[in-house]
Amino acid sequence: MARPQPLADERATVERAMQGDKRAFERLYRHYAPVLFSYVLIPMLGNKDDAHDCVRETFISANRALPRYEWRGTSIYPWLKVLAKNKARDLLRASGRRQRLRGAFSHHLDVFGDREPSTPIEEVVQRQALRKRIDGVLDTINPRYARVLRLRLLEDRSREDCAELLEVKIGTLDVLLFRAVRAFRKACDQQGVEFDAAEARL
Repeated sequence: MARPQPLADERATVERAMQGDKRAFERLYRHYAPVLFSYVLIPMLGNKDDAHDCVRETFISANRALPRYEWRGTSIYPWLKVLAKNKARDLLRASGRRQRLRGAFSHHLDVFGDREPSTPIEEVVQRQALRKRIDGVLDTINPRYARVLRLRLLEDRSREDCAELLEVKIGTLDVLLFRAVRAFRKACDQQGVEFDAAEARL
């Protein structure tokens, strides 16, 4: 789709929104949110719920950043489009990192069950040691981040369950998980904890 037509008095509307005029901001939202949803976010994410969450996050960020916005050209749409794409990329990155982090954790889960492990004792010991290292790092990061990592990745709970337990929406959960993974990696760097390729692909 080509760039949507700007509002007839868009610059004035943007300037009012920059000064905190809620009606002006709502007018921008009503005009551009459907376009961002249908022609930017749905193609990038392929999921309506995720796209709705990203639209919301886009305009939350826009509202916060508007006082520093500099008018260029004839429309605010290119700026909003960049914000929306960044939100979508954050969400996709969170999803990808979640899968990689789960891969690092998941092979420990069968060691802590009731059944006898089917792997050699040396491998069991290695897995237990790695699980202990992971738990040690989790204990040093923000408790909310540690909890979302344990729920989603160690306990392998569904996104819906995690969101309910943390009392957040699905889109917020994915962003929270992305930030938690980033905090986990930073803590590993600070503590000198390393996971080689055989252990984790973080």
